[in-house]
Amino acid sequence: MQVLQPLSFGDCVAGGCAPEVRAASRYEGMMPRALLALKNAGRADLLPLLGEGLARSVYELLRTHRQELQAESGSSEPVEVLLVPAPSSAQSVRRRGYAPANLLVQEAVRQLNQRLPASVRVRAVDVIGYAPRTRGGSGASLSSRVGSSLLGASEAKNEQKSLGAVGRAERMHGALRVMEPALCAGRVSIICDDVVTTGATASEMVRVLQESGSRVLGVCAVAAVPKKAQT
Repeated sequence: MQVLQPLSFGDCVAGGCAPEVRAASRYEGMMPRALLALKNAGRADLLPLLGEGLARSVYELLRTHRQELQAESGSSEPVEVLLVPAPSSAQSVRRRGYAPANLLVQEAVRQLNQRLPASVRVRAVDVIGYAPRTRGGSGASLSSRVGSSLLGASEAKNEQKSLGAVGRAERMHGALRVMEPALCAGRVSIICDDVVTTGATASEMVRVLQESGSRVLGVCAVAAVPKKAQT
């Protein structure tokens, strides 16, 4: 796997958040099969390889920002960067028994802390979840926002997949929340996911983390869908 050049989904995402995105591979060839095997077939044996891809993406992003991180480290204590996994729905966690992004982040943290200089440490912090459904409709979870009251789970998921980039961004707005803002306030963070497509989820994660007082360096993923393949 080779780390791609920085990607930007700013022209795809409504709402103004345009995070810098790095991915270790394009979502093509064997990559979809490997990630789906981890996500849906419990292939934990693939974690070292896929986690290495995420670790490489994070490493490259940290290297890009090394000067500002060095400036922040003013003391003898290392700068700690939070790696925040994209959330899984409660339904998918119950079905799988695990959250794939969490496993990838934990593996990337293990590999990175063996490789990074002593002045920088990374830590996995699972603090973003879906917002609870409200009577007025604002802050609804993603499943409710795509009409779970009218559609079955699989139909709702297919509807979300069929949306274009702007449509996905509109559906995601207000769908996520930081569950423990105190863990993020004043901290440096990086958003992590298995695959980035339009960047809608990543942009919403950036927004809620920034509202919680975190400085988000960017988004890192194992793979990214080539723009021409996005719908």
